Amino acid sequence: MSVTTTPTTDSAPLTREAGTRLVEGWTALWNGDVALAEQILAPGFRLHFADDFDGTGSAKAFGQDELTAFISVNSLALTGLTFAADAPPLVDSERGEMACRWIEKHTDGGGDVLVKSGIDMFAVTDGKISAVWSLTGNRRFAA
Repeated sequence: MSVTTTPTTDSAPLTREAGTRLVEGWTALWNGDVALAEQILAPGFRLHFADDFDGTGSAKAFGQDELTAFISVNSLALTGLTFAADAPPLVDSERGEMACRWIEKHTDGGGDVLVKSGIDMFAVTDGKISAVWSLTGNRRFAA
């Protein structure tokens, strides 16, 4: 099976500025602003998880509705849950792809702050995120 992630010829090339805006929107979406999904996610959007964690699984792919439901549930379940981009995205304008490191913080039942980090690989079509492949780690990347 072959998958192409190249934007269609009638769309503007993906620039670093456009990629940064999409990552900012993606981060805000994960921080609970689920209304942004309509603005930043392309029709047919799919999120693919590379590892198993609560409510996912490596074989699981989320569309827009599953993603916003997942975010809403996790926002309520984890105290002080926040996401942030850990660096500016790397943008390949010719392929319509980008990558971004991110961090997640939340507080456990004892008040300790738990930190995870990960990498998201994005395909962008017609200025919107059409697919994401996400890998989560159980600690923060070393600085």
